[in-house]
Amino acid sequence: MRKLLPALMMFLLTAALVSADGFGYEYSSITGTGDDVFIFIEWTPTMIDPLCAPRPCCYNEVPADCCHYVIFYANASGVYYVGYTYDPVAFSHENGTYLLSGGSIYRAYRGCFQKLGDVSEKAKLAFPYIAAQFPGRLEVYHLNCTMDRIGSVKLSPECTFQLSSRNLIVGCPNGTEQFNLTPSGIFRVSSVDRWELMESRHPSMAEGKLENGTLLFSNGSRTYRIPSEKFLPYLYDERELKLLTGVFMEDYLLILPPVMGYAYCVDNGTFGSSLGFSSIISRSGFVIYDIKPEEFKPVYAFIYNGTLKPAPLFLPEGSYFRPLAENVTIREKCSCGADTETLSEEVNLTTASSEGKERGICGPGLLILMGLFALLIGKR
Repeated sequence: MRKLLPALMMFLLTAALVSADGFGYEYSSITGTGDDVFIFIEWTPTMIDPLCAPRPCCYNEVPADCCHYVIFYANASGVYYVGYTYDPVAFSHENGTYLLSGGSIYRAYRGCFQKLGDVSEKAKLAFPYIAAQFPGRLEVYHLNCTMDRIGSVKLSPECTFQLSSRNLIVGCPNGTEQFNLTPSGIFRVSSVDRWELMESRHPSMAEGKLENGTLLFSNGSRTYRIPSEKFLPYLYDERELKLLTGVFMEDYLLILPPVMGYAYCVDNGTFGSSLGFSSIISRSGFVIYDIKPEEFKPVYAFIYNGTLKPAPLFLPEGSYFRPLAENVTIREKCSCGADTETLSEEVNLTTASSEGKERGICGPGLLILMGLFALLIGKR
């Protein structure tokens, strides 16, 4: 507590003169196949660091709410809001795209979004299995077009567990238990032969290219050409055109907005701000200055299948956001896809957790991005 007092006093002394706020968002995962895709956007509001308060507008931001994710679901009809949550996981395979979020399991298939069931929030997904921790036990489920409980293991608070696409290992102070997993049950074994994760499916993506008033998206096998003027009413600046990203789904093109980061500061009545944009793919970008929070515009994605359909995602409000996309419709049942137990040798589970491969810009990455915007403000 003693170490915090100097920083707290400094903050109180300077709060009347200097205020700062902002946000940053980054794509953490874009997972799906066919007609369905889940989009994880890591959202981080930021605030001034009291330790640098003697230097007004120093923009040494610290994350105020890291690391949470805005989840959207898209199909050929549009983009829909799923929720704002911590540590979601998505996996896509032949028979659907699955989402583990907030203790609930969802499945999307051919434009249909259903809830398969609930588990505890202390759950891990390694498709096609889920292991969920409850008081005194670990419940194991198999995922396909339904979610079926296949077994239970005793689990005390001192125990930990690991899960793969065919095995479960439970480690406790008094020893370790190992299990093989099958759709019909779990079986205790003396050793695990293979530890693997199934390969998640991801759509191909391409950055837009501006050619003679046309925005072109191509992944080598498909090319879309869209008049650039159709996007302009939904953008801050025409330079955003080159930062839009096309996601190639089965029967349509999903077009995502750039990464954005915002920082503003008021020092003795003088206002300064920077709103930065960068590409998901190339990381090229630009900065607009002196935009007040009340001047924010809605952030849009687009669906293109011969006609461009704008899809509002959210509206930044200071350091937070207000969802604008229509809430996803949850159905009781969706049709069933290909029933397959084919395993891949690739280890590529898509997760937005701290161990995931597709991390967002939480922590140091965000500080670097926001620091860049701040530096540009300081040069003005």
